Amino acid sequence: MTMQTMMALLDRAAKDYRFNRAMIHQPRETLAGFDLTDRERDALISGERDLLISVGLDERITAWIPWLRGRA
Repeated sequence: MTMQTMMALLDRAAKDYRFNRAMIHQPRETLAGFDLTDRERDALISGERDLLISVGLDERITAWIPWLRGRA
């Protein structure tokens, strides 16, 4: 599992407006260069709580995925 990569992505999205916008509009392309499993990538893109927990994210973190707020 690449927990460090997922946490780094969340941190970057919180601090980098352009990266966050890319995650809103082109999530697959944005994540293509990162060391993630397909399951982790799908969970991050979907933002579905159960999927995020299943790939190891803490339940508290699943409530705060920066790019999901931009899709609403």
